[in-house]
Amino acid sequence: MFLPSEKTLSQDIADVVIYGHIHHPYMDKIYNKTIINVGSVGNSFDVIRNKNKDSDVLETTKSNYLIIEGEYGSREYLSDISFQFIKVPYDIDRELEDENLNIEKENYRFELKQGMYRDMTRINENFKKLGIDVDKI
Repeated sequence: MFLPSEKTLSQDIADVVIYGHIHHPYMDKIYNKTIINVGSVGNSFDVIRNKNKDSDVLETTKSNYLIIEGEYGSREYLSDISFQFIKVPYDIDRELEDENLNIEKENYRFELKQGMYRDMTRINENFKKLGIDVDKI
């Protein structure tokens, strides 16, 4: 993910990669580089859920964004770059008022209101294949 492609503006190897699609905030270090998924602007969900252990669903269903602070070209200047994940509540009911947002309206409603992916069975089966018992987490 850190290598340039024909679609990147620069052909330099990246020190920081920010991407989307997994619907929850994530940051890790790989090869002394930083990889970040900001989360979701309005369809956040948690992959591991347990009705007996879950906190308030509003903790999950907030909208996410990222603030990056630092000096451009900091590799040369050895200055710090910081990343701050921000979560803010938003009006889910207003979002759902637009009937044309998604062809799977009930699934979309479930995800937005419950902060849970619509097909947890498939996800839990993948965890089992990896030897992870989600119920014990």
